[in-house]
Amino acid sequence: MRKVLLVTVMVIVTAVMLTGQNLYKNFDYVTVQGRVLTRSGEPVVKCLVEIRTVSQGGGEVDVIGTGSRNVSNLEKAGWGRTDEKGFYSIKGIPSPGNYLVVVKGVKGFKKTQTPVSVGAGQSKVVTVNPLILDKYQEIDSKTRKLLKKSSKLLKKGDFDGAEKLLQEANTRNAGLSEVHVSLGNIYLKKKKYSMALSEFGKAFELGERNPALCMTSAKLAFSLKKFAESAEFADSFLESNPKDLIGLYVAGLSHFNMKQFKEAEPYFKKYATIKGAENHDVNFLYVYGMTENALEHYDAAASLLQKAYQAGWKANPSFLKTLANAYLKQNKKPEAKLILKELLDKFPEFDGRKLAKETYNSL
Repeated sequence: MRKVLLVTVMVIVTAVMLTGQNLYKNFDYVTVQGRVLTRSGEPVVKCLVEIRTVSQGGGEVDVIGTGSRNVSNLEKAGWGRTDEKGFYSIKGIPSPGNYLVVVKGVKGFKKTQTPVSVGAGQSKVVTVNPLILDKYQEIDSKTRKLLKKSSKLLKKGDFDGAEKLLQEANTRNAGLSEVHVSLGNIYLKKKKYSMALSEFGKAFELGERNPALCMTSAKLAFSLKKFAESAEFADSFLESNPKDLIGLYVAGLSHFNMKQFKEAEPYFKKYATIKGAENHDVNFLYVYGMTENALEHYDAAASLLQKAYQAGWKANPSFLKTLANAYLKQNKKPEAKLILKELLDKFPEFDGRKLAKETYNSL
């Protein structure tokens, strides 16, 4: 049975007239390096690592999803073998370009692949996330029949029937990630969200790292307030989609809700950099500002929180006290006094009003 969650990638190909010229004449070249490990962390020695070309040229290129993509029609850009510690290094890869790093044919293990996007002007050495090999499991004929029947029922929308067959298949062989992915999707349809997350988590632990699965699981875990899990899923998603704004936001918010402000900050900072000068969502401005405030980066905190306030963040005493304090920490008395005046005018009663008034009068 094919895995349920697949990412469809559209590649736009530009025709290039080659009149005896070298295809890579206008490219720079980089070295791609990384490591191949088993799921248990052991190095995979002397295995063949291929780099297959998805697209080349241009500035930014889309990063394709991981999974079992057929690479037979993709040209080889380079290849090498791992050393005794599982490391490989492949020179002469044209830059810019979009590639798949592929490992296949290792006895006893499933094939695996991971995307790598090489940007123009990037470092001469590009390090890829480790490729993790999972043990290959034989599927007996009875289990294979159960999976085939469940797939047909899923297509017909018979979720109860498919679930029953999948549970039977899981009893026979609990190590099949596709079974857990299918069960997770069934529970999503039935709005049994905790059960869906549990099944997706089992598939994840068995080595399923499909970006769609990871992002769905990250959002699901976040909605269930399981922030440690949502951060883990979001991080896995970002490995193949490092510039995805939703992925960055979910990862940052997950750490923010766990009060892990040091961990949250890089995600928010990268989000802001990628989005550039566009108007940021008021919620983003608030959480990023509160993160900087918790880290005692008062200049950035005041700027972000002031923007949030101007963009419509609903004022409350705690927020206004935080903003005023951020200005005071920078000795920006006029700005602090203005915020304190709003605080005192808008809220006749709140904890700390006496101190706020004394501070206001002293400025």
